[in-house]
Amino acid sequence: MKLSDVLTENRILINIHGKDKYDVLEKMVHAVKTSEKVKDVENLLKKVLEREKIKSTGIGGGIGIPHAQTSGVTDIIACLGVSESGVEFNSLDGKPVHLIFLIATRERTNNTYLGLLSRIARLFIDESFKQKIIQSTSPEEIINLIREKEKE
Repeated sequence: MKLSDVLTENRILINIHGKDKYDVLEKMVHAVKTSEKVKDVENLLKKVLEREKIKSTGIGGGIGIPHAQTSGVTDIIACLGVSESGVEFNSLDGKPVHLIFLIATRERTNNTYLGLLSRIARLFIDESFKQKIIQSTSPEEIINLIREKEKE
């Protein structure tokens, strides 16, 4: 599965900010609520916040991948929040997060879910690619960059 298969322009939030990571996550969850794949936005938000309280999903390198498996969605869905200034995420490396990938799947879909997490990690290990995404000025530009990178 490609990231571009589950991420759409209307779920790419440029210059996202908030008072803390939980505020940013709430904004991201509410950005996906218009998708036909989201049937219970409050359940989705609850699951994402519960997961984040267990252990930070800030994996280091300026990337956070908050995620949840929930009955609140009918299929896999993704949202990308981009913050040039960074969001304090209690990351493994102690640094702010600039790219936040919210991933939600219905329950018991581990293979699809883990495959997408792995795909994101592989795509964004490239520092110059990461910087292009952070400095992009439109969701269209970002989705096009991701599609091109996925062809490599």
